[in-house]
Amino acid sequence: MKLIIHRGTNEIGGSCVEFSNGRKRVVFDVGLPLNAIDEDLDISCYKPNISGLFGEENGVAAVFISHAHPDHYGLLSLINKNIPVYMSKASAILLKKIAPLLGKENYADLSIKEISDGEEVRIDDFSVRAYEVDHSAATAMAFEISEENKRILYSGDIRFHGRRAWRSRKLMSNIASPDYLLLEGSTLGRENQEQLTEYDIEKRLTEFFAEPKLSLIVFSTQNIDRFVSVYKACVRQNKILVLDPYSCAILENLREISAHLPQFDWNNIRVYFAGNSITRKLAENGDLYRYKTAKVTFDEIMAKSENYVVKANFTIAEKLFEKLGADNMRLIYSLWSGYLDKPGFWHDLRNKLICIHTSGHAGIKDLQDFVKVVRPKHIIPIHTACKNKYADLFDADVVVLDDNEEAEL
Repeated sequence: MKLIIHRGTNEIGGSCVEFSNGRKRVVFDVGLPLNAIDEDLDISCYKPNISGLFGEENGVAAVFISHAHPDHYGLLSLINKNIPVYMSKASAILLKKIAPLLGKENYADLSIKEISDGEEVRIDDFSVRAYEVDHSAATAMAFEISEENKRILYSGDIRFHGRRAWRSRKLMSNIASPDYLLLEGSTLGRENQEQLTEYDIEKRLTEFFAEPKLSLIVFSTQNIDRFVSVYKACVRQNKILVLDPYSCAILENLREISAHLPQFDWNNIRVYFAGNSITRKLAENGDLYRYKTAKVTFDEIMAKSENYVVKANFTIAEKLFEKLGADNMRLIYSLWSGYLDKPGFWHDLRNKLICIHTSGHAGIKDLQDFVKVVRPKHIIPIHTACKNKYADLFDADVVVLDDNEEAEL
């Protein structure tokens, strides 16, 4: 069996891995580089050189997507539409129903096949088994790839401190020792970064929401763990969480995978109809009007501002800064602090922000514990900018590859 990591040996994100047994080829993730996400560029310039993946030619038997973050699926709209694409149900929902609200990419005509935890897919002599793991994306997957007498575990993005940490621990306890472990290392190089659990986040937010001020909080709309933490903290302080229609659409669609996700019609939730392109798209397809029963106006928020926690979007944030000013609000930043290095709205306010966040990726100690229990014969670094640190950190033979380097396993 041969392996090529087309992207990911020298950077976090943009992951793309190809396996070949001489007869069939399978690909895992087709991501955009992080520096390309949100840029107004033709994404086709980032296509990896994989014969049979793009255009009409044949050659790739299947694609597997670990989770619905653009640095793992961002080039998926360009692939040959006849190739079966395997992913979790949550990822399929986000790509088919939510991604069209954001841009021009279309995933509806892909041959998407849902795969669940523990399910096996056989392709020629390849066996691919999916395992749900903890990550900041809903229902992220790791994959075990077997072919003849070789077994490889691809970690995807993994952590052990979120609300579904038990999923990662279950994989760690039950997986047989693989010949190769393709292991993400996003947090390598961030050794001093504080690692909180998602329950720590909930506790800290509860403390901050106790103050009689409006809180404006910035977090990823697709980070479902964070939604739950923010909502629970609001309930504990009897605050009203104000969402935009896009947030409501995500939560409503993901209700298919969990009936416990907060919804627009729950107590302590109201909806502010932000005037943007996403709200207009939801109006055009009729979904917006379901949220009218929970609608709150800007004037209503201003009348009792101390009762509200507002999830930030550009429309409402701009209005709040104009009316209240930064000093009369709690400004909570719940994203990776590295994003603040980029010029922009929140960069200019960084000295006024309270950062309450935890990573979507495992810390070094958790990764070391993972390796000790799983006991791979070899580790191959991926999704990292620090591949040369692996040999010093992990008790296993480390095989360091470069992008597009072919390795025989």
